[in-house]
Amino acid sequence: MALLSLLSVLASGLPAGAQTAAQRTPLRPRILLAVTIEGLSTDYLDLLRNNFGEEGFKRLMNEAAEFPTVDYGPGLDATAAMAVLYTGAAPSVNGIPSAYVYDSEKHLSKNVLTDTSVMGNFTDETYSPAAVKVSTLSDEIRVDSDGDGYVYSIAASPASSIISAGHAANSAFWLNRNTGNWATSTYYKDVPPEVTEINYRNPLSRRLSDYKWTPGSPMNSYPLLSMAKRARPFSHVYPESDLRRYERYGTSPGANDEITNIALRLLKKIQPVTNDAVSMLNVSYSLSPDLPETPGRARAEIMDAYIRLDASLASLMQAVEKQFGKDNVAVMVAGLPGSFHDGPDNEKWRIPYGQFSIKRADALLNMYLMSKHGNGQWVSGYHNRNFYLNHKLISEKNLDLPSIRAEAADFLGRMAGISTVYPIESITASRAGADPEGLKRNTTLAHSGDVVIEVNPGWEVVDDPNTSRPGGVTRHAQLPAPLFIMAPGIAPREINKPIDAREVAPTVARILRIRSPNGASLPALDINKR
Repeated sequence: MALLSLLSVLASGLPAGAQTAAQRTPLRPRILLAVTIEGLSTDYLDLLRNNFGEEGFKRLMNEAAEFPTVDYGPGLDATAAMAVLYTGAAPSVNGIPSAYVYDSEKHLSKNVLTDTSVMGNFTDETYSPAAVKVSTLSDEIRVDSDGDGYVYSIAASPASSIISAGHAANSAFWLNRNTGNWATSTYYKDVPPEVTEINYRNPLSRRLSDYKWTPGSPMNSYPLLSMAKRARPFSHVYPESDLRRYERYGTSPGANDEITNIALRLLKKIQPVTNDAVSMLNVSYSLSPDLPETPGRARAEIMDAYIRLDASLASLMQAVEKQFGKDNVAVMVAGLPGSFHDGPDNEKWRIPYGQFSIKRADALLNMYLMSKHGNGQWVSGYHNRNFYLNHKLISEKNLDLPSIRAEAADFLGRMAGISTVYPIESITASRAGADPEGLKRNTTLAHSGDVVIEVNPGWEVVDDPNTSRPGGVTRHAQLPAPLFIMAPGIAPREINKPIDAREVAPTVARILRIRSPNGASLPALDINKR
């Protein structure tokens, strides 16, 4: 009998020990916990390692495959980076260049996910994933199981929730910035009452005036704080008089805690199925608090947010593993670019500073083109470093559009506060910027302007017609965004070379043994155990 058993093992092509391990190890994880964190920085994780517990960030640093630097390419905000992460494709392919895009017909900025064919649920916002032009990791999970697997998403930001949910998810929820309700849209057919009942029984509008963000740890426990900072504990409130109270709260630790609690409710809706289907829980957090202080002067708040999120992350990972079993869980935690708004430094430091007025640049450019080509409104609008020209007027005057773009770029490039200017032809021909191929990949022609500008470091963009908020002082330095992947069969190690963000989706797809998203063009990273 022993001989027969040995022969059976040899016939299978596996060593006896390997066969036993294969029998114990599932073919693939049963659930993917995908966590994205806006503003997550490798530098802060290293700084606060001793402040973390054992089951959150520290566990990831000890047990996951860690990539300290994920390269999203130039010029992307958190929304566009999220789309790259989940599709494996750059904005030129996936269709998402930024959170807001310019409507050249209506001459206004709009959310990139606006879709008037759907209705809001607990909101008047009409959003859907229709603008995402390719499949996402979430979509491929649903397709692979023929709908047996579940996909739920929760975030303060509608873009984070919807993009991570993809086209085929059960549900996606976000925080309505006008009412504080947890909202979704009629695009999604599964609306769990566990979430919507919060809006009835314990709405944020009833609670927020009593919420105060104060230090969760003694001030002297936060590293590298000045004595002056340690002597003045911070305190932030969200009064009814603040028209942006819900939007600001959405970037606070209070919102992160609330997102965790809702994620735990959604987790209970995900029941393991018998046919090895994979499910997915998408959770998005923020470590880019929207504060009156600039990040350089809000170091204590940012460190406090990290430490609080560490506890939330630990409780979430533990709950998933308790429900599905540790060997059935894959975890992805990815950092996204932060949306900080630095104000100018105190004049006593004599750091060069200036203001670039969009309103003034628009008017001067229009006057310049009028002096050359006659009366008319030559400039259609401005949005997110892009100037849009009036194509209809240029056509009516039988002028060459690329030539007018070149003239506009030449004029804008002579203005104080502008470091570089690119007509769109230079970008599409890979002749622009320090990373010309990256800039080309990250440009979505359907939404791009005619001329793209870069503002000098230390200068502040003001008089932007698309927002009442100050643009913040320009900084070219980027914080490294880390990635952690933890799953059975994945070796815990640190891989220090930068990785292309487009490699993440194919890598996770390989771990789950599903197809890569259809727009993914790069192969998966090799992170399996050897």
